[in-house]
Amino acid sequence: MTKSMPKVGSIGRAETFVLSVGAAYLAPAVMPNVGIDYNYFFIMVLVLFAWFLLKWGPVRSLTSVGSGLEIVLGSVAIAGIYSYKVITQTRLGLLDMLIIFAGFVLAFYGFKAFRLFWVPTTYGIALLAGYQVQAVVPNFVLLQDWMASIMASAMRILGVSAVLSGQYVQLTSPSGPLLLNVEGDCTGVQGMIAFGLLSTMSVLDIKTKPTRLVPVFLIGFLGVFLINIVRLLGVFLAFEYFGADVGNSVHVYLGYTLFIVWVLAFWNIAFKYLLPKVPSHVTAMLT
Repeated sequence: MTKSMPKVGSIGRAETFVLSVGAAYLAPAVMPNVGIDYNYFFIMVLVLFAWFLLKWGPVRSLTSVGSGLEIVLGSVAIAGIYSYKVITQTRLGLLDMLIIFAGFVLAFYGFKAFRLFWVPTTYGIALLAGYQVQAVVPNFVLLQDWMASIMASAMRILGVSAVLSGQYVQLTSPSGPLLLNVEGDCTGVQGMIAFGLLSTMSVLDIKTKPTRLVPVFLIGFLGVFLINIVRLLGVFLAFEYFGADVGNSVHVYLGYTLFIVWVLAFWNIAFKYLLPKVPSHVTAMLT
C-alpha cells in the first residue's frame, strides 16, 4: 500500500498551529470589555513573523505530538488567560500573548518542542525587561538632550526650522508650531536591551569562539542604535508634514517595523559569519 501524497495547498499541522495562535490573539477583540493592546499585538506578530520566516522548515518538520496531559495543560493555560481577562476586564497584553503561544506549543507539540520554540517563547520576557529599564536607570537626561540636538540639526539640514531647548525641539509646521519631546522612551535603550537578548538567544546554539561573537554583537547593538535615530527622524518628519495624528501612529509603529527588519538582517549576517564554512572538496562531492 502506498501512502497518498498531501494535496497542494492543503493545510498541515504547522499551518494549523500558526492559524490557531493568530485566532487566539484576535479573539479578545470581540470579547465584551476585553479587547487587545494593539501595540503589543503588533510587536508580537512582527516577532513571530520574523522567527517563523527563518525557522519555518524546522517547524514543518516537527514530528513530536503533545500527549493527553500536555494538551490539557496547554488548553488550561490558554483558557486561564481568557478567563482572567474577562473577569478583570483588561486588554490582552504581551505576557498574555506569550502564555497563549506557549500553551499552543505545549498542546500541539509537547514539552520537547520548546527546544525549537524557546526563542519566541522567551522573547516576550526580554521585551518586558527592556520596558522596565527606566525603573532601574531613571536618568536619561544627557542622552535625551543629545538625541534632541541630533534631531534639531537634522531637521535644519532638511530645511525645517527647529529650535532646541534641552530635550524639547520646536518645529514650525504648515499647521502651526509643534513642540516635540525626546523623552526616555525615545532614547532606544529599551530596544537595545530587547535586541541584545533576542540576538544573543538566536545564536547561542552556534558553537564558536567568543572572539567571533563579540564583533557580531557590537555590530548588532550599533545597528539598532542607528536605526533608532532613523526612526526618530521619521517621526519628526511625519509630525512636520502630515500632522499630529500621523506622527503619533508613526511614533508607535515605525520603530518596531525597523527593529524587526534589522533583526532579520542581523541574523542573516550573524549566521553567515558564525556558521562553519563547508570545505570546498565537500561542496564538490555534494554537487
